[in-house]
Amino acid sequence: MKPSRQRALRVDDVDYGWVTRYADPGHVVVRVWRAANRRGRGLEVLVPFDDPWLNYGPIITAPRDRVEEIFSLDAVTPRLVEKLVRAAIGDGWEPDGHGAPMRLVLGRDGVVAPDNRS
Repeated sequence: MKPSRQRALRVDDVDYGWVTRYADPGHVVVRVWRAANRRGRGLEVLVPFDDPWLNYGPIITAPRDRVEEIFSLDAVTPRLVEKLVRAAIGDGWEPDGHGAPMRLVLGRDGVVAPDNRS
């Protein structure tokens, strides 16, 4: 699946660009970069998202009072991306730096943590 269209976001008077792309049936990846220096160090955050098209059967057969507990159906919004940018900066992300993108994971509990997957 190709990335979503590029979007813009301003956090603390700094402009960023961001896109989402499919990772697997339960996740998307949010990619963020500083707009002024697209060649800087990027940010990639694995975000839980149970695609309703791919999980239609399990979603409609789950107990209605537990759907929100079992599935992550909230779309990625600018407010969420702002939260991810702030968390990454708090964890030492330097968007003007060099090197591989900083990789984080947003847990189903809403906590942003380092991506320890191999």
